[in-house]
Amino acid sequence: MSITGKAREINSVFLSLEGREKVDLIRMGLTLFLLFFSYPLMRSTTTSILLTSLGAKASPYAWIFSTIGLSIFVSILNKFQKKTRPQTLFTWIAGLTTIFFAVFFFLYQSGLTIWAYPLYVLKEIYIVLMVHSVLAHLNSSITEKVAKVVYGPLGALGSSGGILGGLITTSLVKELGESSLFFTGLFIIALTIPCFFYTSKGHTHLKEAKERSPLRSIRGIKTFVFLIAGMVLLSQFVINIGNYQFNIFLNETFTDSISKTEYLGKIYAAINSFSLLAQILILPFLLRFVPTSITQLCIPLVYGMTFFFGGFLFGDGMMPMAVTFIIFKGLDYSIFGAAKELLYYALSDIQKYGAKYVADMITYRLAKGVISIILIKIPGNLINSLLGVSLMAWILCLFPLLKRYKLHHSSLEAE
Repeated sequence: MSITGKAREINSVFLSLEGREKVDLIRMGLTLFLLFFSYPLMRSTTTSILLTSLGAKASPYAWIFSTIGLSIFVSILNKFQKKTRPQTLFTWIAGLTTIFFAVFFFLYQSGLTIWAYPLYVLKEIYIVLMVHSVLAHLNSSITEKVAKVVYGPLGALGSSGGILGGLITTSLVKELGESSLFFTGLFIIALTIPCFFYTSKGHTHLKEAKERSPLRSIRGIKTFVFLIAGMVLLSQFVINIGNYQFNIFLNETFTDSISKTEYLGKIYAAINSFSLLAQILILPFLLRFVPTSITQLCIPLVYGMTFFFGGFLFGDGMMPMAVTFIIFKGLDYSIFGAAKELLYYALSDIQKYGAKYVADMITYRLAKGVISIILIKIPGNLINSLLGVSLMAWILCLFPLLKRYKLHHSSLEAE
């Protein structure tokens, strides 16, 4: 089948959806656009504040605090989501996020530099909770066939927001200052509330999910779920080691907060541009026409080649490190994220609920906490070796994972 024919097939799936389903997808896409639009503004300002106030070595500590904070909020979220509509819960998260961000920022501005930690931590928490809420609702509302078609375009819409946010950060930080940029980001977060609030209810997790805890819902599939969690853990080891190395180079290269924020805006615009191209040019065809097992195996191989060419062939320096970081994060936001979501379609709806909770909400952030502790303790000359070992372990984890995926997918289709 030609590329044109494949594109027509993808388009026909979208056009076959009912009017209300299309409207919901547009609303969720717009919500993702706004969330990723806000994120470069919030991430650039809070990261710059942390690095300038407390130094690059504070990054692992901030990641540990983020893991602890997110674990607490995930536990709270889990209790409420059993009884509360996702739209209502999303509204509360967005509202409280804007309030706490404003309070923490004013405390920091008053001269209490220690509040750089809560600002950074809240930045890590809000994006995970809000994006997870949208994606969880999306997964409960569409079939696997539709998911393979819409993940790319929706992800591209989110990346477009990230590009715009990065460009605005770079263009306006010197003119407006960090404070104006920060509160612009808060305003954009608030705009997500009406976008998501009017989506329809969806049709899963439903009564059964409300009566079960996440761990109870994965009885009988624990091996598969823990293998997904292991893959997520190792992938985040790789990505966050790259992030840590980037932070060190950034802090050594730029001394003032405004310069860091401006450069970070460029980096996040580049990350989202890379992600956008992958989601438009590669992802729809990759998910639709390439077997999941091949896609999953190729992802760590691409990370390995990026690490090899960026680090060993081109040597240390800000530019090789920046390019490596852009590719690492861009792949995480686009191809890896979408390919991982497809693994859940080997499970029933109630099993998806528990599997995503364990792998995406707990393990994803736990990985950052664990690697942070390791980075605090490990000598600097062993960091590249740690990244290489994590890549190899990731690849080895995929073989039993993909075997289980095929088994569960076949069983689900037979029912």
